[in-house]
Amino acid sequence: MPNNIFNTVVEDLNFVGDILASGITKKGVIKEGGNPESVTVSQMKAALENHIVPSLYSFVSKKKALKWKRDIIKKLNQMEGRN
Repeated sequence: MPNNIFNTVVEDLNFVGDILASGITKKGVIKEGGNPESVTVSQMKAALENHIVPSLYSFVSKKKALKWKRDIIKKLNQMEGRN
């Protein structure tokens, strides 16, 4: 069962469709050496930077993808206890 970090990103990315959101996120996390069940905030941030956001450029504008990235990073920082 995916952890809260993974689920938060997938739910927030749902604007591209639930199956696509889950697939892009899972692939990015795995490429960073993690898995959906135990991904850490730092692994997720690396996955966002290196895989997930670049993949979004095929589906939404770069501007929308980068705004989404800023917003999800804020949520991840809050989950980690930082602001």
